[in-house]
Amino acid sequence: MTGTNTRFAVKPKTGEVVWRHQVLPRDNWDQECTFEMMVINSPVNPDVTAAGMLSVNPDARRGPRKTLTGVPCKTGIAWSFDAASGEFLWAKQTVEQNLVARIDPKGLVTVNEAAVLKEVGKYYHVCPTFNGGRDWPSSAYNPKSNVMYVQLLNLCIDLRARADRDAAPQFVYNVDANTKFASGRDKVGRIEAISVETGKTVFTYENRASNFSPVLATGGGLLFNGGMDRYLRALDAENGQILWQTRLASQAVGGTVTYSVNGRQYIAIPAGGGGINAAAIRMTPDVDAVSGGNAVYVFALPQ
Repeated sequence: MTGTNTRFAVKPKTGEVVWRHQVLPRDNWDQECTFEMMVINSPVNPDVTAAGMLSVNPDARRGPRKTLTGVPCKTGIAWSFDAASGEFLWAKQTVEQNLVARIDPKGLVTVNEAAVLKEVGKYYHVCPTFNGGRDWPSSAYNPKSNVMYVQLLNLCIDLRARADRDAAPQFVYNVDANTKFASGRDKVGRIEAISVETGKTVFTYENRASNFSPVLATGGGLLFNGGMDRYLRALDAENGQILWQTRLASQAVGGTVTYSVNGRQYIAIPAGGGGINAAAIRMTPDVDAVSGGNAVYVFALPQ
């Protein structure tokens, strides 16, 4: 099983492919599966009743495993495999998606034909958008709670293929694209906290503006995440409640880092970005998402 959007395990010294698994065949929607998954030592006890669970391998051994777990595609589907053998363990939907129709007990994906653009001029409703689901902003993991935290977007899109103009770089996909909120949502930004052991959602945090920024988890039980509304926020890693926030002069879209100098702890984030995630910004015109000059903002914890 190989082709588009396949996850490979490769021996670094020889290049030998140890195992592979295709997580999205026939990618018709620019949902590239190029994002990080994490090697995590975890018990494996998937909950078949967990919200969004698409498939569980009933034959997979329960108990401790070295797993490869994460959300590899813009689809927002979380996957878990045995890291050594590639055995499929479970797959779970997070944000609204209609691209994958089903996943069988061995992890074989069947796409939703109704979402594949086949007729020129006809609109097709596609969830999520070109920006995801998830996109490049990296996820985080807390080994104390065995929970991973994934940055997501609650957006869908209506697409119509065009044939009335020649292909050109500025047209990108040569489609008309109307971005919409996912069903029942009015907040773009989202963080999903998912148990690596069971696949259950521990909590969902949502923000009106896009939070198109990597998530940082700290040993002290905090999650740091920036947003297009220019806020850098610290959330409680147990329940997603906002504990602290401060507004920057520009979009907080970089990856937050923390470090210590002479015993004092610091938090830093690069901000700026300009037109990044522009469709998400258009969905929330009430949000002051101005992008000023690029800068790095540093904060020190009290002594």
